[in-house]
Amino acid sequence: MSHKQVRWLLEELPELVGKGVLPAETAERLRQYYGESAGGARGRNRALVAFSILGAALVGSGIILLLAHNWDDLSRAVRTVLSFAPLVCAQAIAAWVLWKRRDSTAWREGAGIALTLAIGATISLIAQTYNISGDFGAFMLTWTLLALPVIYLLDASAAAMLYLVGITAWTADAQFTSGHPLWFWLLVALVLPYLWRVARRNRFDPRAALICWALAVCLGFGTGFCAADMLSNWWTVIYAGVLAAMYLVGEQWFSEAAHWRQRPFQTIGALGGFALTLMLSCRWPWHETIAYGRHDYPLAELPVAIAWLAVAISLWIESLARRRLAGSLFGALPVVAAIAYWLAANNDTGELLAALLFDAFLFVLGVGTLWRGLREDHLGVVNSGMLMLSALIILRFFDSDLSFVVRGLAFIVVGIGFLTTNLVLIRRKGAVA
Repeated sequence: MSHKQVRWLLEELPELVGKGVLPAETAERLRQYYGESAGGARGRNRALVAFSILGAALVGSGIILLLAHNWDDLSRAVRTVLSFAPLVCAQAIAAWVLWKRRDSTAWREGAGIALTLAIGATISLIAQTYNISGDFGAFMLTWTLLALPVIYLLDASAAAMLYLVGITAWTADAQFTSGHPLWFWLLVALVLPYLWRVARRNRFDPRAALICWALAVCLGFGTGFCAADMLSNWWTVIYAGVLAAMYLVGEQWFSEAAHWRQRPFQTIGALGGFALTLMLSCRWPWHETIAYGRHDYPLAELPVAIAWLAVAISLWIESLARRRLAGSLFGALPVVAAIAYWLAANNDTGELLAALLFDAFLFVLGVGTLWRGLREDHLGVVNSGMLMLSALIILRFFDSDLSFVVRGLAFIVVGIGFLTTNLVLIRRKGAVA
């Protein structure tokens, strides 16, 4: 096969996997077999897109800094012209890209970043020139809404990421200044058609993955800002639902991805769920939640919590019906959190019972992950299960009265388990190869 044909084949593999034409294992073998010839070209394309985005950001920032250095010495008329100059130049570049370079991802992404930054710069410079009063929240909301069409016109994923960060920043300001942070969900909905369009073509495309990474992180922070009062008392259950829902969404739509970078929702859900489970296996979170939590939260925040829990539980039931081990384990997190919260709030020894329940849940999660890795001969999954069990053991040893001898022996046993399991799997893979 020619170099061009090989490159075409490798670009088609994610879409073939996503449509069920090829299994993920076969696609990975083809990628490894042909990857050496086309890997350099793919790497150059990705580097070109990355450097175009970085270059546009640096050029725009440099121009703004140069203007800022001599800003006070300029007349108001000159400052007005210079304020609009970055925006006009960025619009001209974007128009040229749409006319001549529409098929170039690097040009579209670079122009999208330049135009998005120019919009923000022009707004801030005009406001400073004419002493227009306003606050940070109004500035961010105006900037993001004006930049929204750039995403669709230029098909620019980097601009979509900036938009998500911008509306999250606005939501934080709205929460801290007694605004209306629940508009966050409508603002998120405005960018979802673009994400759907990109993911429909190829949901394993790097651009789709980057947007999903930004969306997952912003949804986590946005939930906290939208339900801040309710979180003071119910954060254990709500964030258990958020992380479980993210993991289950990722398992349903991105489980066939060849690399963890293409599985943003699963990765964030798994890492966040593990961290939350590990933290809730201690007594202090339950003590502070029950003792100092508020009970007079606004009812407007209730739909946010209900929506996340409803999505998580419905996807968990579906995962149970399809007998997916990982989804069945991680999906149980909000149910376990709800039971633990009830125990902590309604028993004299409830804090201890809640912590013990999460000790047991983390143990089952680690053993289940280890078993899945052994069954699938997947070394990464096996090590993830071992890390969960090791983290539980280490944490319990630090908050218990066991002697150093017992702790040392336990560490040795865990270490031997790591080495033995990895050695067995490596030999098994070598025998299969």
